Amino acid sequence: MESGGVRIIGIWGVGGGGKTTLASAAYAEISHRFEAHCLLENIREESNKHGLTKLQEKFLSLVLKTKDVVGSEIEGRSMIERGLRNKSVLVVLDDVDDLKQLEALARSHAWFGEGSRVIITTRDEHLLTRHADEVYEVSLLSSDEAMELFNKHAYHKDKPIEDYEMLSKEVVSYASGLPLALEILGSFLYDKNKDEWKSALAKLKCIPNVTVTERLKISYDGLEPDHQKLFLDIACFWRRKIMDEAMMVLDACNLHPRIGVKVLIQKSLIKVDSDGLFDIKVFDMHDLVEEMAHYIVRGAHPNNPEKYSRIWKMEDIAYLCDMGADAVPMETEVLAFQSTIGHPGLSDVVASMKKLRWIRIHGYMTSSFPSNFQPRELGYLQLIFSRQKELWHGYKHLPNLKILDLTRSYGLIRTPDFDGLPCLERLILEECESLEEIHPSIGYHKRLVFVNMRWCRALKRFPPIIHMKTLETLDLSRCKQLQQFPDIQSNMSLPNLKILDLRSSLNLIKTPDFEGLPCLERLILVGCKSLEEIHPSIGYHKRLVCVDMSSCSGLKSFPPIIQMQMLETLDLSYCSKLQQFPDIQSNMDSLVTLDLRHTGIEIIPPSVGQLPGLKYLNLSGCKNLVELPDLPSSIAILKAEGCESLESVGDLSYYKWLWKVSLWGCYMLIGGERVLHSMLEGNAAKDRFMNLLLPAVEPSPRIFTRLVTLHLPSNWYSDFSGLLLFLRAATADDEYRFSHYIDIKQVSTFDYSEESDEDQEQSFKVKVAGFDFEITYRPGHHNAAADALSHMSHAAFFAHSRVEPSLIATLRVANSDDPYLKSIQMKCTSAPQLVIIL
Repeated sequence: MESGGVRIIGIWGVGGGGKTTLASAAYAEISHRFEAHCLLENIREESNKHGLTKLQEKFLSLVLKTKDVVGSEIEGRSMIERGLRNKSVLVVLDDVDDLKQLEALARSHAWFGEGSRVIITTRDEHLLTRHADEVYEVSLLSSDEAMELFNKHAYHKDKPIEDYEMLSKEVVSYASGLPLALEILGSFLYDKNKDEWKSALAKLKCIPNVTVTERLKISYDGLEPDHQKLFLDIACFWRRKIMDEAMMVLDACNLHPRIGVKVLIQKSLIKVDSDGLFDIKVFDMHDLVEEMAHYIVRGAHPNNPEKYSRIWKMEDIAYLCDMGADAVPMETEVLAFQSTIGHPGLSDVVASMKKLRWIRIHGYMTSSFPSNFQPRELGYLQLIFSRQKELWHGYKHLPNLKILDLTRSYGLIRTPDFDGLPCLERLILEECESLEEIHPSIGYHKRLVFVNMRWCRALKRFPPIIHMKTLETLDLSRCKQLQQFPDIQSNMSLPNLKILDLRSSLNLIKTPDFEGLPCLERLILVGCKSLEEIHPSIGYHKRLVCVDMSSCSGLKSFPPIIQMQMLETLDLSYCSKLQQFPDIQSNMDSLVTLDLRHTGIEIIPPSVGQLPGLKYLNLSGCKNLVELPDLPSSIAILKAEGCESLESVGDLSYYKWLWKVSLWGCYMLIGGERVLHSMLEGNAAKDRFMNLLLPAVEPSPRIFTRLVTLHLPSNWYSDFSGLLLFLRAATADDEYRFSHYIDIKQVSTFDYSEESDEDQEQSFKVKVAGFDFEITYRPGHHNAAADALSHMSHAAFFAHSRVEPSLIATLRVANSDDPYLKSIQMKCTSAPQLVIIL
């Protein structure tokens, strides 16, 4: 209120959420501060009944106290501007639902005088985007606020009912914080007795309160027909479901959800939330808005499911199956339910629903669809856990079907003829374990984008690919009986394929010519144990980003890399017969991850240093590897665990991004301390985080001591969070068992004799001089948690710790202004040593 100029404020939210009440309260409190003021109520209703000119006349009458006649909407605008541009006015425009109403009543800030305030209430946020300076979304009431409002309308102090508190909590829970519902239900129950309250609550669970529903339905009535369909689909089937999956299905039904969902959000009918656990976006809405949608679907025939536009309840399905398919024409547009029992005649009932847009049945459909199953508008068909051997017999024309999902249809033996599905874009046959035959028409389907046939254990061959020009993803992973790579019959058969996944194809011996896959980005051949030959054209592929051939135990070599400029990840781990490092004959600026663990590689060529983008190099388990060459300056993580022959790592001080080195099990490595020092000398310490895993001490029947002296940087006490030392104890399977001790001593190089003996200085010396402590491992039941951790393999054990030198930090802050103590502190902390005795 204190700011100058003209301000337009929008109040937006769900119907019945208290927008008008809030605006009216503000109007009553501040209207006396203005030269003129006006509360124009029910604009939506008044505009629909009498038109905009009558609304302008009423507005002028209320704010200027005149009886002007408005001849046209344009004249009305001019009259409002002339009458108000020199006045400080307060205007409340209540329940606006059309941009034309704002254009007619408050088109511009310039229409109003200095200090004016215009408050607009609406259910549609979109109307406020161009007009309002600030927009406030009304919040629903908390439980306490809701109970307070409900009591105001329902509590009869002269005639209190038994169990009022318990019954009122049920009503408040039902209203879910919506003020409108609390007021209407509270007023209705005001003079009722206990039995009448119980009866009303029981009725609400089956039949919503008509007054509340009709008020909420105003927002629905203002939607375009396609947006009405979209809202009802979301409310009936997608509340608290994954948004991305819903958008895919709704798009397949030509409901254009990308724009439609935004409209529904702006109308306060739905919202997008996160599920909290995995931060996945889901659709949600108020309980009573969902109930309103169900009320609309049931319409004038609440007891006749055959007339419902959407069916999702099992009792309605059972009712229709009992009626039989020929009873009445079905009006159903969407059928979605899940059941663990079969329904005789369900296929025939579904076939009688000629208006179906999408079907989603999770349960045991056993019979194929009959010949009269011909829903021409069907865009999405999903049958999960179906027992059908085939969807239908012969050819069937479904011209609008875009998604066919038969996941876990364990009885399915053959696919339909894809010629009858010309618009099909996504085909999902995951875990169809009995699938043996794919109709050859798939090989020249022109619209398929995504094919998923993973875990089809009985599938032996994929039809020849003649021309699948739009296919981007082909997933045949874990089809363990697949005999060979799909036959690609020309270089233009798969011009847009981006992802090819053939992992665990146990019989695959060689790959095709990759020239026929010009857009391929991800090639996944994990676990193809018989794979021996990779076509040399892969080395020239300019679009590949990821190649994963891990666990191809029969692979002996990788072709020379000539022009793989886009490759970011190359994984050849566990290719145990691979003897040579890939021959890199050109710059690979994009390569970030190179995984060669558990291969037979003996020599890493100097060319690895010419990979300017390499950040992750894993050589663990390369037992014949003796030394590492110079690495690229970009390296951040180096893993060489279990390299039993590795003797030399080299100077790591030049690698400013290196923060993690793991050399566990490299027993031949000489100078582990030098590795640690060289990392500290480099720039890794500047990032204040560093991880180094050095080889363990070989077990010995005698007691031994291992000394490591670490020169810490001068800033260690202030810029480091701490040090974590981990000593892996012997496991139960080891030949020897030990007690382990880590003895840490900090030794200062400062000579105290050079300083004076003043009490203040001596007090500080006592506190920060060398300190000594011991960390002892006690096996067995004396320390069960630590003992259990010591039995875990190093690969599965991760430890995190934070050590803070709080004493020094506290003293530094407390004595920051004392020159004597500052001088001593500087000398005490310069060039300290940390002596570790193992």
